[in-house]
Amino acid sequence: MTISSTFFAQEITRSSIKINRIKQILETTDNDTIRIQQLQNWSDIIFFSDPDLHLKLQTDIVNLCEDNLLNPSSSKEEKWFKEQIWIAFDHIGSIYFYDYDKPSKALDFYLKSASILEELNQLNSSSITYDIIGNIYQQLGNYQKANKYFHKRIKIDENINKQYEEKQLLDSIQLVNKNKEIALKEETAAKEEKLKKEAEKLNTILEIGIVLFILSFVIVYIQWRKTRNQNKIIEEQHRLLDENHKEITDSISYAKNIQDAMMTSTVYLKDVLPESFIFFRPKDVVSGDYYWVYKTPYNNIYFTVADCTGHGVPGAFMSMIGTSLLNENIIEKKVNNPGEILGNMREKIIASLNNKDSKKETRDGMDIALCKLNFEKLTLQYAGANNPLVHVRNGEINHVKANYQPVALTVGEKKPFINHDIKLEKGDMIYIFSDGYADQFGGPKGKKYMTTKFRKYLASISDLSVEEQHDMLEKEFYKWKGNHDQIDDVCVMGVRV
Repeated sequence: MTISSTFFAQEITRSSIKINRIKQILETTDNDTIRIQQLQNWSDIIFFSDPDLHLKLQTDIVNLCEDNLLNPSSSKEEKWFKEQIWIAFDHIGSIYFYDYDKPSKALDFYLKSASILEELNQLNSSSITYDIIGNIYQQLGNYQKANKYFHKRIKIDENINKQYEEKQLLDSIQLVNKNKEIALKEETAAKEEKLKKEAEKLNTILEIGIVLFILSFVIVYIQWRKTRNQNKIIEEQHRLLDENHKEITDSISYAKNIQDAMMTSTVYLKDVLPESFIFFRPKDVVSGDYYWVYKTPYNNIYFTVADCTGHGVPGAFMSMIGTSLLNENIIEKKVNNPGEILGNMREKIIASLNNKDSKKETRDGMDIALCKLNFEKLTLQYAGANNPLVHVRNGEINHVKANYQPVALTVGEKKPFINHDIKLEKGDMIYIFSDGYADQFGGPKGKKYMTTKFRKYLASISDLSVEEQHDMLEKEFYKWKGNHDQIDDVCVMGVRV
């Protein structure tokens, strides 16, 4: 990995100026809310460079929040301080797990974070935290507790996705029924008006002495006509419901055709990246995972694998948005910096979905790994949102971490996505993937496959041809899954240099 010394010096200077400014604010303010915000800003600046200071700053934030929670001025303020403690516990757990390699210590803070999230009823963040706790318990060999938290996460995700899909289906049916209902009311009103005029004529006839027989006949006729109209209305409603169901089913099938058309074709993929493969297995008819490839006139090749919110119809809609934003940034606007592209996509998704309240959580977005490859210069630039990159050379694994944030609106400050520059050699293998493969339950004990095992398996097959690697990944996946249900969409891309 190579980083320009001039750029590095400039970044240090900028960071020093920001930190000095933060220290000045901390020395002059008596407002704990401002102090917590500035400590968090300081922590973000030294996130990668100084884990010890990062830990101290997060601990200071916890202490300030706990002091204020002893006597909060309002329920809104109490909720804010609890959210800051949750975020701080999450950071502290990450430091102990990734920087200090102390999973047991990290587990204590992740459990505290999960407790606060349950109290705040923030289900989406609880899902992520349950998954981290399950992974740590499994690493520590406590499979019973690991499975407990994995199933907690699955239960939350299934409920959220099910509610989302049911709402979309219900909205579609209600919209169609509303239009039909308006037309039916207009038709009924016209008929009622006509019947009213006929009744008035009959009353006039009765007033001048029409015999009772004719009057009775008219009344019976009117009743018969009303009954017939009501039966027709009921039959029409049943017919409309059947048509609506068929339209929705046909729409999902058509959505799959649209999604397939928007993804990169296998012909273009092999033309741009001859030594590559895609292992793509959607969970439902349409997928929340997608892949995308594009070669610029300057021989830079962009390729990506993304995992959108949910799966099925909701995930497919988001995948189409993601593909459109990649086309807009890379092809139309010619933005060439992967980190900047991810930042632009995040802003556009937030603006498009009207998620402007920074205190409100949302799952509308995606995890993504974006690469820019140049075969002539043997260079690779990568930026990731939760989705990492695995670089294998001669069987040795180089695991490049992603930013711990999605391309979506999240609680807390939005951080820029970091670019990683990698120097390549002929024969190297590059892998990017969604979390569906590693999260699949299976094996003799019904456990998750796990990310560490997945990276090692990729390294073990990296010397094979890309076609053989694809076949080996497919056999391993179905062998591990066995009779278990597939729990998520799966997408793995491999590229040989």
